[in-house]
Amino acid sequence: MGDLHKSRDLPVLPEDLIEEILVSLPVESLCRFRSVSNKCNALLTSTKFITSKWAEKPPNRKPWLLVQDVGRRPLHCLAFFFFTGTWRNTPCISFPSFVEPNGKVKYVTFYGSGAGLFLHTIDPHPYLSFVVSNPLTRTSLKLTPISSITVFSVGGIVEGEGESRGTYRVVVVGEDSHEAGIVEIYDSAFKSWRIAGRMPHDVHIDKKDMVFCAGSFYCFADLHGQSGILGFSIEQGTSIFAPLPEMADSDCMSPYLLTYGSWVLVAGYIFGHTEELLQVIIWEFDKDKVNSSSSSRWKEIARMPPSLSEDFKRISMDCSKWCIGVGDCTCFIVSGHRKRKFRKVTEVVVYSVTENAWSWLPSRPVDTTESTSERYELAMAFEPRLDMKVG
Repeated sequence: MGDLHKSRDLPVLPEDLIEEILVSLPVESLCRFRSVSNKCNALLTSTKFITSKWAEKPPNRKPWLLVQDVGRRPLHCLAFFFFTGTWRNTPCISFPSFVEPNGKVKYVTFYGSGAGLFLHTIDPHPYLSFVVSNPLTRTSLKLTPISSITVFSVGGIVEGEGESRGTYRVVVVGEDSHEAGIVEIYDSAFKSWRIAGRMPHDVHIDKKDMVFCAGSFYCFADLHGQSGILGFSIEQGTSIFAPLPEMADSDCMSPYLLTYGSWVLVAGYIFGHTEELLQVIIWEFDKDKVNSSSSSRWKEIARMPPSLSEDFKRISMDCSKWCIGVGDCTCFIVSGHRKRKFRKVTEVVVYSVTENAWSWLPSRPVDTTESTSERYELAMAFEPRLDMKVG
């Protein structure tokens, strides 16, 4: 640390005071500061600074809601900071280049985020060739080829637990060459894939969400024509299946999986027989009642109040709708274009689990650029982690 004081770019100050100054800077400034010298980089990525200083600041305790225009040249990211209640441009977010030297946009598929890392693929990489990236440190790693899965269904990334914190696991569900369901896991501590177990017979995995909770992952699945969620213990290799909450005969649901702490949640857009949006509901899944009746497995914990619901229905008409979990918040997102002005807009309603309260987020800054067929919008949760290494 003494060498830091010799740098022309830093005043001669006590080490603790330097850390207090740095910890108050926004992430963008910290990322720029890392490039000053190797010593500066070492300080900002040290376990002591990250865990005892930076991570304890209130703005850094809560993940961001990250919205990207994928395919835009260059990649454009906006983040909502829940601590300040504001949208901000995030030039500090950087992924491997999405645009080839000849100007052609590469097709990028994101499969999940966790512990400050993103799991994705980038064309023209071979099928099932995964990349792990930390957009803050601008580092990425192309994982070794997956060993047994030949047909991909769903995947995700999660930080190791207990003594394995600071490492990550990539979990992939798919089919092997015999069309049998299988789970493969890449462990960054060992830099290799292993088979964690097999899917139950006759279970079809939905290519949608994968979430993690208490050493297990959960995803949507179909068993004998019945839609539900499948939970799989990563360590034990065992699984459970539970049907989704029951709907009225004329209603259908577009469900999304979420987790918060030890809770597994399903948020659903409920549609009527004419495809109009009727309601937005959140249920908690009781893992201890997996063998009980469907009604007792699920507990409704929140329903969008009428004061918000009518405006949400009006705004979301003819627009894309989806839902993601960001910390203790369930974000219901509407994205589309205003028909007359041809402006892309994003509106978000949030339910806070800890506060048991609904609210609108401030409107996202309007994107006045013309949309193209090469662009699509993607929203993800992002936990800023300067300490997480990809390899």
